[in-house]
Amino acid sequence: MRWPGRSASLRTRVAIAATLAAAIVVALLAVLTSFVLANNDAAQLDRRLDSIVDASMYPEQLQDAKHGVLTTGRSRSTGQVVFQRGFQLPPLPPGTATVEVNGVDYRVRTVLVEQAGGILVSIGIREDSLLLSRARIPIYVLIGSLALLVAAGLGWILAGPAVRPLHKLTEQTRRLGKGSEHLEPVHGAREAEDLSEAMAQMLRRLADAQAATTNSLQAAQDFAANAAHELRTPLTAMRADLDTLRIHDLPDDERAEVVADLSRAQRRVEAIITALGQLASGQLARAEDREPIDVAEMLDRVARENTRSGGEVEITVEADDAGTVWGWPAGLRLAVDNLVRNAITHGGATRVVLTVHRHEPQLTITIDDNGRGLPAEEHEAVLGRFARGSTAAAGGSGLGLALVAQQAALHGGRIELSDGPLGGLRATLTVSTALETVARAGNAG
Repeated sequence: MRWPGRSASLRTRVAIAATLAAAIVVALLAVLTSFVLANNDAAQLDRRLDSIVDASMYPEQLQDAKHGVLTTGRSRSTGQVVFQRGFQLPPLPPGTATVEVNGVDYRVRTVLVEQAGGILVSIGIREDSLLLSRARIPIYVLIGSLALLVAAGLGWILAGPAVRPLHKLTEQTRRLGKGSEHLEPVHGAREAEDLSEAMAQMLRRLADAQAATTNSLQAAQDFAANAAHELRTPLTAMRADLDTLRIHDLPDDERAEVVADLSRAQRRVEAIITALGQLASGQLARAEDREPIDVAEMLDRVARENTRSGGEVEITVEADDAGTVWGWPAGLRLAVDNLVRNAITHGGATRVVLTVHRHEPQLTITIDDNGRGLPAEEHEAVLGRFARGSTAAAGGSGLGLALVAQQAALHGGRIELSDGPLGGLRATLTVSTALETVARAGNAG
């Protein structure tokens, strides 16, 4: 059933369904009851007829012409009517039958009375049913109609608590974006609870997608702002050196010095752009890109590559109980690689020791070196973007340790700097071994 312009409410549909179900039940009960009552009436008529026959075995005793009882006696030999009470019943053989007399159905029993050569006596009574009387049909219709009305009312009343959670969910949905961004769980019907949970999950996915979009835009803005700020100085210096080379005919030694300045500025620009790109990639890290990382294998590769490029540098790896962690392989390796290069390039270290300790739910990677170290008051400050320590070598981008801090946060951990036992700096990188923690940290990042 549909209404023009708008569908019926769930509550109305439940009431209609209850009414239809009640109508079907009433109809089935009416048919079944009619069948049972009809059989019961037939049995009662036969019993009543038996009682009348038993009490009236002789013709002179058959005086009951009242209450719709008909009696006709016939001679067995001639078939002539000997007597009758009420209307004349047709000639019938011994037994029970239903016959029509003057448009009325009678239940008739014919018996043989052994007297004066034998008389066939037929006794009949009306087949009227008290319960199935036509006069009672309006009463039955009225009772059935009342049953349907009661079913509709109960359906309407009982549907109220069932649809109340849906009304609550609808109101909360309408308030979204109008000062409310949270969907409270509803309780009641299981379907309503499932719908509420599904909508809450959908809102969380939308919020995550919006946050990812916001992070992407913020990353792009940060990249542009930081690039413009940090590249302005080296690019200005490069332009001045180029103007000098173009305008002046410099001696060979001065010309070589200007070219060397240009080369250093170019390397700095390249380092800044590379680091900014890595920072932006970290901000756009996606949860689906996480995978198991073999920590010992990663540290061995970092040690081999930095040993080849670092000259006289001894790098030792102690990672017997490292195992695996979930994360972004490129990002975690970038963090460890930056710490090792920082020790070699800016600390002047000739020995670096990489140690792993696993204490669930965390894994700690410690990088110790024998370099120049860093003043204690600078341990926290150098973790910021474009922050350089007082002992750092020239030409750095100031973003290496900021990248380490970013990756530590993405992996559910942190980075701490302190004085090391080898005389230089100790960097302690902690990451989470719990997948759920890494997932939350990645989404927050």
